[in-house]
Formats: sequence, structure tokens, C-alpha cells
Amino acid sequence: MADFRFGFTRGFGDAEIIKSVGADYHEANLSNLGELSDDKVDELIAEAAQNGYSYEAANCMIPGEYKITIDNPDYDAADKYLEKAISRAKRLGIKIVVMGSSGARNFPEGVSYDTAFERLVYFLKNHVVPVCEKYNIVCALENLSYGESNILNKIEESLRVVEAVGSPFVKILVDFYHFGHNKDSFDSIRKAKDHIVHIHVASVINNRAYPTFGDGEDYAELVNLLREIGYDKREGRISFEARVPENKEFIDCAKDSLAVFKNL
Repeated sequence: MADFRFGFTRGFGDAEIIKSVGADYHEANLSNLGELSDDKVDELIAEAAQNGYSYEAANCMIPGEYKITIDNPDYDAADKYLEKAISRAKRLGIKIVVMGSSGARNFPEGVSYDTAFERLVYFLKNHVVPVCEKYNIVCALENLSYGESNILNKIEESLRVVEAVGSPFVKILVDFYHFGHNKDSFDSIRKAKDHIVHIHVASVINNRAYPTFGDGEDYAELVNLLREIGYDKREGRISFEARVPENKEFIDCAKDSLAVFKNL
């Protein structure tokens, strides 16, 4: 279908495979990008320009070492990291950075949920928004399952944060895998429709495997909802963020996933 753009969250080494299977873009890892040498970053940018690799999104926005909901966060260190990583993302052509980052956002024992919520909003408003605005890149808040995170598990929570921050540079990602694990409601997607800028997909019932025909998932329900809320009329990105089964290769999984979704 021409109404969505499909990509894969993989390491930089898989750029050629992602292009070869007919995907529209590559979703990189921002934490990894921030750790590379300047020479390696220049090399990636040159390779992308030469070979036509399209990097449009990056996940893992903040490494776990930057704790943002604890007492007295090290904002200076976080600011330096964000400036370095997001400036590089801009050079690579990335438009959306995904804040899953459970290690950074999870609040420790002794900190209440309300306090953690306020600290998260403060960090986004005062530290993430300025650098995202500077480089014209949107931060997308990712819902994570209860087993991975103790805050921002459901879309309703992400919407509350987005409304509290009040910036066009902080929006929402819907992760189908975590959404299913948390038994979230499709009505929450409808309520947040104006703020949804990115989608992640993997099978819920098959241990986060790549989508395949007949795997038992109703991907059509998600795709139809995305059309209902007009997501397909925007940039309409859907990234496959999934696990390669032991008996398969990534390239085969990528072909299968694209075939499933392009037939919906």
C-alpha cells in the first residue's frame, strides 16, 4: 500500500538489507549513534548519501546512565549527550527520535509516581524540547510494557505527558507489542490521534517475532484504525521492531513482514 511508509529498527550494518527488501527507511539507534567516533559518523553519512539509505527515525533516545526521574538528575551530562546525539541524527536525516529509554525514565523506590511524572515533564520541557526544536526533530514517547517500565505504559499516560509539555516537538509513538501486553484500548489511540507520529510493530503472541502470514495476529485491526485516525495521510511511518527467530535470517523476516503489511 502507498499510504504507509515501512522501516526496520536494526543496526547500521543492516542498511543494505533494509534497502534491498524494499523498505522505505531505516530506524537507527540514537544511543549507539551518540557513542560513535566523529570519523565513523562521517562515514555513515557518506555511505547513506552514496547508497541512498534513508534514515528517518532513531530509537533508544537516552541511555540508561542518564537517570531523569531520580533526585538531583545530572542535567548537564544529559544535555551534552542530547546535543551530540541529536545533532548527529539531524545530519543523518533523522526526523523522529523515540524515547523508550526505560533505564533512563524508570523511577526508583522512594520516588512516587506523581513526582516521577513531574520530573519527566520537566526534563522533556526544559532539556529535550530545546535541542529538538534547534534541530527540528520530534521526540516520540514510546509506551512500554509493565515488565520493562514503571511509567508511560499506556497511551493515555503518554497523552497526559504530551499535553503537560505543550510542545509540537514532543509527541507519541504507539508500540503494538507493548500495547498488546498492557491490554491497552484502541480508544486510547483515537483520543491521542492528533499526537501520534510513529508506530512500532511486532507480534504480541509470538514473543515479539516479526509479523508473518498466519501468525495469529490481527494486524488489519491496527492498520484500519490508523487509517481511521488519518495516520496514513501524514508521513505514516511503521517500523518493525522485532525478534528474528533462531531458524530464520533477518532478510527473510523483513520480506515476510513487508508482504503482510503491504497486503492489508
